[in-house]
Amino acid sequence: MEPMLVSQSSHQGGARLLLSGLGALLGLVIFTVLFAEQFNLWLALAYIAAAMAIFLGFAKLAEPRHFLKCDEVGVHFYHRYGSWLLPWHSFQYCAVPQLEHQDLSFIGFKVTDYDALLQPLRLRLAVRLMTEQRPLFLSAIKQGCADGQCASELLVEKDLFSTKHHTYNGVKAVFGQRMRRLAQASGFEVFVSSSLSAEQTAALCQQINQLRLQMIQNTAT
Repeated sequence: MEPMLVSQSSHQGGARLLLSGLGALLGLVIFTVLFAEQFNLWLALAYIAAAMAIFLGFAKLAEPRHFLKCDEVGVHFYHRYGSWLLPWHSFQYCAVPQLEHQDLSFIGFKVTDYDALLQPLRLRLAVRLMTEQRPLFLSAIKQGCADGQCASELLVEKDLFSTKHHTYNGVKAVFGQRMRRLAQASGFEVFVSSSLSAEQTAALCQQINQLRLQMIQNTAT
């Protein structure tokens, strides 16, 4: 099959923002040397704005051009700190998750084979994802508590996490525990942030689910 590549809108405009920031900074330096009698507050703010534009431009360019790829193997997720793979057989479906009856800006995957994800997962990426998705995790845990008093108990993280075939410790153990607790609270173990519109995200999930069924049927035959 031809790989399906999905881009994030957050990647767009990085080069333009970077060049604009560099041009503004160059103009400010020339103005300061030739015309500025003293370095005042407004000039300092202009330098800060130019520096922020440069930083944001670099940050956008550092984002992968494609954040998802679907091919014969499965669904690949790309992040500036690494990537993971969900083989087609390792999840049941994906959809737009909800909390408090509100669609989230994420794609949720219902994972059936934890080991397929955890075994090759790089620790650097795992730590980064847990940091970025901590607000989502806290919200999901809070929703999963009927009386609102159990969140602190669910946040206690153990040193070990076991599946039917493997036992994990350290970062992977924490990641696995969060997968299980997110599933209990929301129905999905793995989340991918999406800057696409709600309609585009829903349509993408439908495409991924159709590809999954197609690939599994092809494998079976």
